[in-house]
Amino acid sequence: MKRWYVVVAVLFFVLNSACSKKDGPAPDKEEQWDYSAEAYLKDSTLYYTKLLSLWQNYIDPRNINDILDSNKVRAITKNFEDSELVLDYLIGQTPTGVNNQPIDRFSFIDREDAVSDEIQNARVTGFGLSVIYLLPSANATNADLYVKLVDRNSAADLGGLKRGDKILSINGNTNIDYNSQRAKNFADVLNALYSNTITLKWQTPSNEIIEKTLTSTRYNYNPINAAKIFTLDNSNKVGYIAFSSFVSIVDRNGPTALFSDFEQIFNTFEQQQVKDLIIDLRYNGGGDVQTAEYLANRVAPASATGKRMYSYKLNTIVQEELGEYFPAVNFIKRGNLELNKVYFLVTSSTASASELLINSLAPYMDVQIIGSENTYGKPVGFWGTPLKHKNKELTLYVTSFQMFNANNFGDYFAGLQPNKLANESFSKQLGDETEGFIAEALNHIRYGSYSSASKVGARSTDKTTYKLEHQALDIHSKGMFKMHKRSPKL
Repeated sequence: MKRWYVVVAVLFFVLNSACSKKDGPAPDKEEQWDYSAEAYLKDSTLYYTKLLSLWQNYIDPRNINDILDSNKVRAITKNFEDSELVLDYLIGQTPTGVNNQPIDRFSFIDREDAVSDEIQNARVTGFGLSVIYLLPSANATNADLYVKLVDRNSAADLGGLKRGDKILSINGNTNIDYNSQRAKNFADVLNALYSNTITLKWQTPSNEIIEKTLTSTRYNYNPINAAKIFTLDNSNKVGYIAFSSFVSIVDRNGPTALFSDFEQIFNTFEQQQVKDLIIDLRYNGGGDVQTAEYLANRVAPASATGKRMYSYKLNTIVQEELGEYFPAVNFIKRGNLELNKVYFLVTSSTASASELLINSLAPYMDVQIIGSENTYGKPVGFWGTPLKHKNKELTLYVTSFQMFNANNFGDYFAGLQPNKLANESFSKQLGDETEGFIAEALNHIRYGSYSSASKVGARSTDKTTYKLEHQALDIHSKGMFKMHKRSPKL
């Protein structure tokens, strides 16, 4: 069988300008050949997507060998304006998945290298602000804009914005309610939140009115939102940690600051003899697989050591040529934390490496899931393929592997289902023991059961989520990256 050497080149980030004029039969002389940079990026997008996709057999060209023929590749790509549209076309050919949409809702193109900068370098550019529309009451027909989450070290954080603040105006515009913005496809809010500067007026839960102008900055991203220990009435200690992205715990220089933070937190849990742990992943869209492995080894019981954490599924070509780079991963217990139960707090924003962590632990310990809905449903991942021609470049992320736990379960494209449906309390900070999700976990730890109120029937003085949650500047959503490089031992 033909050796697909280019896959190896991709794996080690060696650029190979695929599908150039010289790679296949000469183009038809009667047709004007497009030599533009975007034309070659479009060809390369098709080439690598067909070569690497988990659903390779479903996408064009159906004969895999045709990707070596420039004319046949260009016959497809010439119909699309840019590489993103080529990728959308190929994604559309994958089998039907959730909500009768293509199963591949994950592959994407990054032209700004923002994903690599965030996940590998823990660097983010923006205001560091995520927002959400909330109804003032269950019977209300319009919703107001609130702060959902603020990144540590960001302009929003330094400016004093906090979860639960109500945004009254953006750049002087007070017509930012849900109904007004829905008619504009949320253009006013989005354009402002992706601009270089923004003037916000907001009201705190204590009714203080504040107005400030923020400047978009490139900041060191710390995904740990909160970490603490709850002491229950019977003196039992419950650990709690909330974090919003699986940023890499190693780089070319060795362990990162995030690794040190995790080590300190889990060492404290051990020293305080924590027996139950709450891991808050409600806004965590995933990230580096290696970080998920580290956390799984911290949380798993010692008895899991040497047993399967997860294994991979790849397409035939990638399996044959690169299977050695995707070995099954086994647990190697780290530390001495031995838990009775672990509770995961989730929403539909909980995805990818977050779901991998939950799914990998489920065969070995009592895993409880508390949330407002199923998780996102992303049991798959990718690595970045950098493409460049002339003055244009991009990084292509093709969904290339699926992951299964020790019970061979990995088909959760509809998401992982909570054991307990609960209401999130947006006026409470993450780590507040009276916050809806956290309160349910603590109730279960205290009494061995969840509250009798259902999510739908529960009465709450807090705001409730509008049908459409709109998250701005939510770049922490791609997740499940396998970084193909030799990493230092931790």
